[in-house]
Amino acid sequence: MIRGLRLTAVAAGLLGACCVGSSSAAQRVSAPLPPLASVLLATGDFAPGGHVASQRAVTLAGLPGYIRVFKSGIKLGGRPLLLAVGVGLLEPDAVSAHSDLTQVEGAAQTKAGRHALAKAWGTDFLKGANAGGGHRITVKSTVVGPPVLVADGVMRLALTISTNVGTVRMAIGFVQTDRVLEIVELAGRLDERIATGDIGRVISAAQQHLRAAFTVTSTSPPTIAGTPQQGQPLTVDEGMWTGAPSGFTYVWSHCDATGNACTAIAGATASSYVPGPGDSGMTIRVTVTGANSVGSQPATSPPSGLVA
Repeated sequence: MIRGLRLTAVAAGLLGACCVGSSSAAQRVSAPLPPLASVLLATGDFAPGGHVASQRAVTLAGLPGYIRVFKSGIKLGGRPLLLAVGVGLLEPDAVSAHSDLTQVEGAAQTKAGRHALAKAWGTDFLKGANAGGGHRITVKSTVVGPPVLVADGVMRLALTISTNVGTVRMAIGFVQTDRVLEIVELAGRLDERIATGDIGRVISAAQQHLRAAFTVTSTSPPTIAGTPQQGQPLTVDEGMWTGAPSGFTYVWSHCDATGNACTAIAGATASSYVPGPGDSGMTIRVTVTGANSVGSQPATSPPSGLVA
């Protein structure tokens, strides 16, 4: 099974265990990725009364991930829920993350694809539900509704699993932002429906967490290392960043003696620059732009000394 579909099936197994079971060119990047735990749903996203029942790092379909499960009085704006689950998966890059989401979306667009998805969900849900022993759960049928495309990188599905102990209705949201694919799942109480709008609320919360985590910000400006002398290379240290920029671009400029009145140097767009005769008596600055699929931000270094 392609990885995008396998991710949803594995997530179904996790939900079953919680729900009815027994209990560009190479770049130098100097910014850490946000911890997956920091981008998932949090207690503040729900009405007072719910709490985190469990959370842990996991590996799903070969990808590092993190899962957080909420139980006991979980409620958003409608009726109480059986539980809510947030699963964050760290992909190699934004392209891979979007590809996996597109695979799920493509499968869910067709009747045959939804049937295959329902079978995978039902099988893995059953494995999770019966993993700990106790009352044996039997899945009678699994139905996946057509996908609803909320926005680019955001999709939701409705899932109904009929079992020998009752019907579990679920709403599943997929939110992809840069290198993270997050799956948010809501499960209604046995034989109860999920309130209209609840999945929209958790999707919105997940989007806010992810966009905040991947908003590129310079927290310490870049600096120039080396002797400001003709023929001697100057190199840039990009400084410190948050938001996990996936790469940097550079623009070197020569400026007046005070570091002002700067003019970009034609062709000087590498991470190092060698001053020439035209830079004599001037200072050098470099503007570094950190970027990812969410956005970008430029940051400019202090000026070098006068070029000799």
